[in-house]
Amino acid sequence: KKRNIMSKQRPLVAILDPQFEGEEYKLDIEGKVLKDVADVECFNALKIEDIPDKVSEPVAILCWHHLTNIGKETIERMKNCKLIVRIGMGFDNVDIKAAGELGIKVSNIPDYGVEEVADSAISLMLNIMRRTHWSANLTKQGQWGTSALKGATRLHGSKVGIVGLGKIGTAFALRAKAFSMDVQFYDPYVPYGMDKALGITRVGSLKELVSTSDVISLHCPLTMENVDNHHLINSEILSHFKKGAVLINTSRGPVIDEEALCKSLQDGTVSAAGLDVFEKEPYKDGPLLKLDNVILTPHGAFYSDQSVEEMRSKAALEAKRIIEGQDPWYCVNEKYIKNAQRL
Repeated sequence: KKRNIMSKQRPLVAILDPQFEGEEYKLDIEGKVLKDVADVECFNALKIEDIPDKVSEPVAILCWHHLTNIGKETIERMKNCKLIVRIGMGFDNVDIKAAGELGIKVSNIPDYGVEEVADSAISLMLNIMRRTHWSANLTKQGQWGTSALKGATRLHGSKVGIVGLGKIGTAFALRAKAFSMDVQFYDPYVPYGMDKALGITRVGSLKELVSTSDVISLHCPLTMENVDNHHLINSEILSHFKKGAVLINTSRGPVIDEEALCKSLQDGTVSAAGLDVFEKEPYKDGPLLKLDNVILTPHGAFYSDQSVEEMRSKAALEAKRIIEGQDPWYCVNEKYIKNAQRL
């Protein structure tokens, strides 16, 4: 029988890091969800060494993305913790295996912001294919004309290849179809027949996908235990790209070998790229900043006022469930749980 944590003193739920550096973190959303069951506090840690000793007290810990490596040593300090919630979809910054072996469940929020990320990927693609980004910049600089539109491409009939047909990849596919694009995908983990259900084409290899697509959009995961996707787009794969293809990435930065991509952007193998994520963030000093044929955005594809409220509420609800003795909905490390006493 599960133990209701509320049977003791009023528990603490902590948020390790703020959503935005330098901004006060208001606890209104989490506080509203947890007001009847727990106190809520933000530790405002931007680095691992900033995490206070008080991290030993919370029964649930929520974290954003500033702390890029929440490993075993840090998790061992969470003496009273029963749940870590990554406020977002990706959880590659948390060692879920170490947490599980310590009896701590780890959750993410996999069903927030699906529309926003898919919309953002489409937006990057549209800006590149229709040359809107460059045309708008020249117009604001007082240069009137269509010179920046040279190279603009008709979407109708263009072939877009999707790497990873999960929730966001599927949402992207449906949006691309609405533009009358020819949609194909590569994902060895998706059941056969999904292509028929969506009216799109399945291909058997990544090389086949990139060699036949005018646009490649990445929607594949990257976790500490799933290292296969690290530098999935590397110099070898880029050498198979259809000449002049466009690359979009709203998934995880390390999926792309940025050094190899820079070379491909410079030699024309890749005509342009729209990137929302990077190998090291914040991306403030790197060769991509010097290239004219890239659009860079600050890991914000997920963002809308509605999506932020949704993921913060759902993260707080995960904490509430564990406090009330229920199972979290979105646990990602169940197979590593060893110490049932904490649960």
